Amino acid sequence: MGFFAPGDVALRREVLHGKPWSVTPTRVIEDGPELLAVFTVPGARFGFPDHPFPHPWRTAGNTHWRGHGKLQLHRPGDAYSVDLYWQGEQRRFAGWYLNLQDPFRRTPFGFDTLDHELDYWLPVEGGLEDKDRVEFEEQVAHGKYTAAQGAAIRRTGAEIEAMVAAGTTWWDPAWSEFEPDPDWPVPELPTGWHDYPLP
Repeated sequence: MGFFAPGDVALRREVLHGKPWSVTPTRVIEDGPELLAVFTVPGARFGFPDHPFPHPWRTAGNTHWRGHGKLQLHRPGDAYSVDLYWQGEQRRFAGWYLNLQDPFRRTPFGFDTLDHELDYWLPVEGGLEDKDRVEFEEQVAHGKYTAAQGAAIRRTGAEIEAMVAAGTTWWDPAWSEFEPDPDWPVPELPTGWHDYPLP
């Protein structure tokens, strides 16, 4: 399966228990053997297929991305992405959000993954904060993740904590200066997106 070109639309699809759970159209910034970088454009609409575990964003009535958008950096095999966020009218870089998720799997129309709930926040001012740990443990208990998956997610979290403590983060800080092309249209979910097959 080939790489996407800068500017292409790639569908980021979450797959839970063998069924599509959510779909977000993203704009490809860079794609190659070592890195996939995509941008969620402000206003991008989410797709939520019917699923036995309703997606919390769907339940909360979140229909599209708000704010300045987010940039997501993925390395093949990593069980997390590095997400960049900006804030305020001046679009000030706020920090790095380590989003624990399944290693991404390429599809003809984008890539598949699954959010793991447990995350880490590295604000530009420094420090490290874990996010949603209680909710993650509740979801393991309720069967969203198996015990084995829960253990693997905790190991990934411990690896991230060790990486940050050692000062060996791998991503280029220059990504914090990224600015989206103002002429990009908001990518749309393609017709029939909910019927796209799993690989």
